[in-house]
Amino acid sequence: MVTYGCLAILFLFVIIKVIALQLHRRKPVSREDTDRTLYTILNGERD
Repeated sequence: MVTYGCLAILFLFVIIKVIALQLHRRKPVSREDTDRTLYTILNGERD
């Protein structure tokens, strides 16, 4: 009985973590944004 309780708590913990990661997931940076950032760094320009 205790084992089932531990498994249930573990299952809920995993579900909460997966939902939290999905909510805080960042949008991937596009190639153009990366190129633009590298170009401004190399040219010494500041934002």
